[in-house]
Amino acid sequence: MQLKNNLFISFEGPEASGKSSQINLLSKYLKSIKISHIITREPGGTKISEKLRKIILDKKEKISQTEEILMLMSARLNHINNVILPAIKNNKLVITDRFADSTFVYQGYVNNYGMIKAKKLHKQILNNFLPSKTFLFLLPSYMIKERLKKRKILNKYDKLNLSFHDKVIQGYKTLAKNNKRFVTIDASQTIDVVHNKIIKNLFNTNE
Repeated sequence: MQLKNNLFISFEGPEASGKSSQINLLSKYLKSIKISHIITREPGGTKISEKLRKIILDKKEKISQTEEILMLMSARLNHINNVILPAIKNNKLVITDRFADSTFVYQGYVNNYGMIKAKKLHKQILNNFLPSKTFLFLLPSYMIKERLKKRKILNKYDKLNLSFHDKVIQGYKTLAKNNKRFVTIDASQTIDVVHNKIIKNLFNTNE
């Protein structure tokens, strides 16, 4: 099997949409067919970026919208330079749990920084570096809340109400509209069904 020129792919979606589980399943599959890859996440992926992640996701930290988005951009630049680009140059598939689209949605759309403004900042600071393919997981907000009840550790976004999650979903739909990079997944389906759709799309198979 050969990947269709996709050496950098991202998984996006609201809280509890099943991204992490699917990334783990994909990783197991890739190991079974001996495709070299790395798994990473945002905010995070490097020591510096993980430290910034703790600040960004800590509900006790008092930071402004501009401070938050600039920290995200800084963490992302460090991530790109030290993890993503070196892996791609070594012909490894890079799979990230969230990337710039999360910033466009959460900070840009939901937190009212401005999606267009966030995209412009991404172009200026990060040269508009984006994944070649993005799997977007969507499911109803009431299902998100039900899934979050099962989590032992919650970040500041997990604890917000249905209207917040509805706005996140709308933000992603707005972002993905008429954008061929996105592959929208119905995350309310079973784990196996979702996994098979991802494999089929990545490898262009009819299995």
